[in-house]
Amino acid sequence: MPSYHKRPLPPGCIAFSSEEGRAVFRQALTLGTMESFFPLIEQFHTQAEPAFCGLGTLVMVLNALEIDPGRAWKGPWRWFSEEQLDCCRSLDDVARDGITLTQFACLARCNGARADVSFAEASSLEALRAAVREATSRADDNHVVVAYDRRTLGQTGSGHFSPVGGMHPDRDLVLLLDVARFKYPPHWVPLEALHRAMFPVDPTSGRSRGFVTIRREHAVAPVAALHEANWAEVERLLRDLDGTDVLVLTGCLREGASSVPPQLLELLRRPDLPEALKQHLARLRAQVAALDTRTPPL
Repeated sequence: MPSYHKRPLPPGCIAFSSEEGRAVFRQALTLGTMESFFPLIEQFHTQAEPAFCGLGTLVMVLNALEIDPGRAWKGPWRWFSEEQLDCCRSLDDVARDGITLTQFACLARCNGARADVSFAEASSLEALRAAVREATSRADDNHVVVAYDRRTLGQTGSGHFSPVGGMHPDRDLVLLLDVARFKYPPHWVPLEALHRAMFPVDPTSGRSRGFVTIRREHAVAPVAALHEANWAEVERLLRDLDGTDVLVLTGCLREGASSVPPQLLELLRRPDLPEALKQHLARLRAQVAALDTRTPPL
């Protein structure tokens, strides 16, 4: 197998560190639309696996929002890293296939963030522009993550996730802080071209790609409750997932395929499971059972 060290950016993409890229940055600073850049750049991260662009992107955003994972990373330190983001799909599955936009949102919600998903097929260029403008004009409040098809931008590869680090509103350019830093540097792209790149269908989900607005909702990630049998927080976590896509419900309740950490299945089998949580779980499983006969009994 041949090996590669980086790729040249295609026409239309402006390298962040190029002369033009620096000029765009300076202008955008004066226009007040680089506010999200600073908390994100403090957490700039290279994805750990070729298919971990979604996980690497979310690690950046969760740490930029200063959410406490509620569980140790290394030694005494609590910090988000990819290996902790296993609450909606197993890491082995993600390493093989990546994640969908819905699964990305599930991971964000499990880990203390609010995630508002917009599929390109059901949204508009104006909605994307407004979301990016709001996020890049306010520090430490919310961030936009985009899911797009690289080929539509003239890049190699297929589906990809990137956090948006800034915007030049006069030139309608957005800064993608690409977590595949071994391949492409951070770069500016025309917003309209990025929007077009969201329309190719993700073969896994059967839907277009799109964008997610992510805000901090919890000071500590709710999924931390799974490690401590905190029933109130476990129930809240399941309730938060209730309105999400069928793929998320199925993934969170199916053993052995895409699942939350094993601790949840262990907790849900305990004889002292509160009655309210049993009832809520039964409702969730009924929804899933109607659509997926592979869901095993707990």
